[in-house]
Amino acid sequence: MKKIFYLKLLLIGFLVACKPKEPTRTLSAGSADFTRFVSVGDGHTAGYMDDALFSFGQENSLGTILQRQLTVVGAQEPVLPWMGISNVGINWSGQSRFKLGYKTDCQGNTSLSPVRINASGELEALITSAYNPYAKFTNFGVPGLRTIDLASTLLGDPNNVNYNPFFGRISLNQLTAPGSGSWSSFQENVFDGGFPTFCSIYIGIEDVLPFAKNGAALHPMSPIAGPPGLGFEQSLGQFCEQISAQNIKGVIATIPDLTSWPFFTTIPYNGLNLDDEKAASLNQIYNPLGYSFNVGENAFMIEDPNAGMFGVRPAQPGERILLSVPLDSVKCNQMGSVFPFRNEFVLTLAEISEIQTRINEFNAIIREKAATYGFALVETQPLYAKLQSGVAFNGVLLSTKFVSGGTFSLDGIHLNPRGNALLANEFIKAINQKFNAKVPLINVLQYNSILFP
Repeated sequence: MKKIFYLKLLLIGFLVACKPKEPTRTLSAGSADFTRFVSVGDGHTAGYMDDALFSFGQENSLGTILQRQLTVVGAQEPVLPWMGISNVGINWSGQSRFKLGYKTDCQGNTSLSPVRINASGELEALITSAYNPYAKFTNFGVPGLRTIDLASTLLGDPNNVNYNPFFGRISLNQLTAPGSGSWSSFQENVFDGGFPTFCSIYIGIEDVLPFAKNGAALHPMSPIAGPPGLGFEQSLGQFCEQISAQNIKGVIATIPDLTSWPFFTTIPYNGLNLDDEKAASLNQIYNPLGYSFNVGENAFMIEDPNAGMFGVRPAQPGERILLSVPLDSVKCNQMGSVFPFRNEFVLTLAEISEIQTRINEFNAIIREKAATYGFALVETQPLYAKLQSGVAFNGVLLSTKFVSGGTFSLDGIHLNPRGNALLANEFIKAINQKFNAKVPLINVLQYNSILFP
C-alpha cells in the first residue's frame, strides 16, 4: 500500500511539473518611437458618433483607442480638446447627439428609433476655445476635415465660408491671436510645441462624404489635381513631406467604400410595400408612363432628369435610398410613390460609380504616399467588406446592419466604440508588420456598441 501511495505522489508531482506555463507576452515598439504619438484625421479620429461630438465619443474615438493601446510600447496618454461632461454633444446644425429611444410615427405606432438626447446641442463648445498651451493635444481629429483643408489658413477663420468650428475651438490662434485675421493652419497646430515621433493619418472620407450624403446634388468631391489647399494629391503630399522631413514615422489608411455604410444601405430600393388599393391608385398614375405596381414589395419612385419626359422612374437594384429621407413623409404623405424621392435622397448607379471611382483614385494616391515616405499602410475596405456579411469576434457576430450590427453609431456613418476598436486593430496590424513591433490587439468586446433603453 505504501508503494502505491508513493507512486501516486510521484505521478502527481510529475503532472504538476509538466503543467504548461503561460507564454510571456513580448511587447515592443520595434523600429518605431511612440513617445510623442499624434493622430490626424476627421470625425472618426475625433470621436464624432451618433451625429455629434461629445465626451463619451472622444473617449472612444479611433485616435484615443489606438493611442491608449500604444501606451504599452511607450506612447503617452491621449490629450484631447475635451467637450463638456454634460455629454449632449453638438453637430454642424447645433443639434445634440442621438440616443436610442421610443418614437411615435405619423401612424401612431411607437418603436425604437434614434432620437435627440436634448432639445439643442452643446452650443457653448463651438464658441469657446479648448486650446491649452500647457497641454499639447495628441488627437487632431477634426469633424469635417478634408484632405484639402490640411494646408488651409481659412479653416480657423470664422469670417470665411470654409470655416470649421470644430477646428476653430482647438486652433492655437483662438487663444494666441483672436481677431488678428492671421489664422493658423492645421499643420501649425499639429507641430505646435514640438514635432511628434509617430503619426497616424486617416483622412479623405470627408473629401467624398458630403457629396454622397446629399445624393450627389451638393458639395462636389475634392479634385485630384491642384496646389495644396485645392487638390487632394498635393495637399496630402505636402503634409506627408512635412512629416517625413522631420523623420516622423507614421501609419496611413485608405478610404473605404462609404456607399456600403448603413446610412446608404438601410432603406432598400424596393421598400415600397403596397396593398390592393394603393397599388391600383399608383397604377392609374404611372401606367401611362409605362410603370406598374403590384401588391407587396415595389421599387420606390425617384426623380431622374434622364428618365424620359417626366424625369421620374422606379429605383433600380443597387441604388441607394438615403437614411436622411423623412420616413413619416414616406408612410403618410406618399413620398417615394406619388411624390418621387428628390435627388438629395437618392444615389443612382451612375452616382455610386462616380463616388467609387473617385475613392479608388484617392486610394491610389494614398498608397503611393505610403510607399514614398515609408509609412505603414492600412487597407480599410477588407474590414468593412467582412462586416457587410457579418464577422464573428470571440463568438459575437458583428456587422454593418443599422443599430443591431454592433459596429456603427446611430448616424449610420461613424463607427461606435466597438467599431472603432475593430478599426484600431487594423492600424495595429499594419504597424506591427511595417515596423516589426509587437503591440497586442484590442479585445473589441470591452467596448460598447449601441446602448438599448
